[in-house]
Amino acid sequence: MKNHKRFLAPKDLWDVGTIEAWLEEKAAQGWILEKWGSYPRFERMEPRPCRVRLDPQGQRIQVEQEEADALYRDMGWRRACPVWDDYLVYYCFDPAAPDLYTDPASQAWAWEKLLKRTVRRNVLALLLLAVWTALQFDDLFSDNAVELFLRGMWAVWLFVVLYVGGELWRLARQIMGVRRQRQRLEAGVPLERGDPARAVRRRMRAEVLSWTTTVLLYVFVVGLVAGQREMPLSGAPEPLPYVSMEVLAPEEAGLDMDIARYKTFNGLLLTMRSAEEFQWEGPYLEAKMARVCAAPLAELLYQEWLTEAETRLPRAGVAVRQDSRFDQVTLLDNGTGTDDGRARQLLVARQGQAVIYQAVRLHGDLSAHLDDFAAVLAEFQ
Repeated sequence: MKNHKRFLAPKDLWDVGTIEAWLEEKAAQGWILEKWGSYPRFERMEPRPCRVRLDPQGQRIQVEQEEADALYRDMGWRRACPVWDDYLVYYCFDPAAPDLYTDPASQAWAWEKLLKRTVRRNVLALLLLAVWTALQFDDLFSDNAVELFLRGMWAVWLFVVLYVGGELWRLARQIMGVRRQRQRLEAGVPLERGDPARAVRRRMRAEVLSWTTTVLLYVFVVGLVAGQREMPLSGAPEPLPYVSMEVLAPEEAGLDMDIARYKTFNGLLLTMRSAEEFQWEGPYLEAKMARVCAAPLAELLYQEWLTEAETRLPRAGVAVRQDSRFDQVTLLDNGTGTDDGRARQLLVARQGQAVIYQAVRLHGDLSAHLDDFAAVLAEFQ
């Protein structure tokens, strides 16, 4: 037979009356508190009825607390472990022993100290929570917020909103609960005792929800990592989701490239393919192709990629084409600009839920291959 056992405790530490009732139930079942924690540990004892009181900590200096403990022992109260740094737990198995406090009004003084400490601690927690939340949403102000959102940050941001909302509600309930208990005591009304079984069930539901959310987030992040691959461009599957260098500038496509790689990403809102092939001082091609779950989101991604293109080629000529094969298409041309005659061009286009972004430094001309870009977008729907 086990001499030690852990139990799921009520969650709301400000609801002292309910926790006292729960500890009394455990004593009647033969368990006395040994160590508090997320799952408090109990030691087996002979089942006995008793009274339990939680006394707020921090109301006395060490010498005064030692004197109070000695007085309580003489009154028939046994001190157990503390509940975090909030309360000291006292057991009494003598039904004739007087209570720790002569009346609720005298007990209210200790709760006034607890309320002030709770407010100070929760204000600090709110400040730290605000800083942490701001850091999580920092990407919202970046230049690629839409792409990050579609790649999976939406799940992280949703988790942050739910977590922060839950923490704000918990901190507010804690302050309101301590204040309400103090007001009851000041009015001469004993601490209210709720149903311990109901409080434990409420804690169990909160635990299940918390663990389920955490596991789902973990599975989602693992899925995102597993959905990303990188390979040599030579190993990329056909057809390529962009207009290749062989089509744009066949004479340069046969050169040995310093970099030639292909990446894939598969998410819930976004499927993306990207490629790079270039020589450091020679031909260059960069392409990325995305299929988004909804056309309005695809339009937002198009606008973000277009802004990126204009930032990348600030002095380029911008030509917004009206072409029935595209919902939107813009070509940026920076001219040759080099001694070898290669033009720097960039095209951003959208058709339905597919968006393409392609930058080149080649002898070829992107505007001569709009048919090819339209075919790629149609294929990637």
